[in-house]
Amino acid sequence: MIKRFATLAALTVAALSFAGQAHADYTLALTLNAPASNTNINFNGTVFQFAVPTPNPRTVPDALALNFNIINVAEPSASASGSGQISINESFTLTGTAGTPGLVTGTVTGTFTVTGGTSTFSGTITQAGTGFTVSGLTYAPPSLGSSIGSSDSGNISFTVTPTAVPEPTSVAVMGLGMAGLSFISFFRRRRVA
Repeated sequence: MIKRFATLAALTVAALSFAGQAHADYTLALTLNAPASNTNINFNGTVFQFAVPTPNPRTVPDALALNFNIINVAEPSASASGSGQISINESFTLTGTAGTPGLVTGTVTGTFTVTGGTSTFSGTITQAGTGFTVSGLTYAPPSLGSSIGSSDSGNISFTVTPTAVPEPTSVAVMGLGMAGLSFISFFRRRRVA
């Protein structure tokens, strides 16, 4: 009975040490380089408006994976069907807290294209550092007559997934739990033999 209790206690300690790392606060700071923040781009009468969502920087509590909207795109007026391209180059920095330590800096690069009144975006993410995974760059086109921040405005976004790095105390506690399991297993094998 005592051995069963010890086994359960060791497993609980190990599980808690992992579970304690599952959630974390992290902050995204975005620097909008091109086009500039709150800039209107006119393609032969079709106006597209770009803006960094507020607040910036943003701190996200207790999230495992989050889709960050990094650039709002709106089309407040639409006439004609012009065509053209905008080169987008945005810098971002992700900073973790004790729960998910690490720092990732990177750049979102791509091309915003307007053809016949239809807008598209294609781009890539370059990142460095540890503690987070940045992936899934997507673009949602705005509706005609949309405004910045409205439900029908578009956005350029990417997904951020924190990678929990156990703190030294958690590693020590987990080690004790694993040592307890090994100890119990050793004596069980000796008794059977």
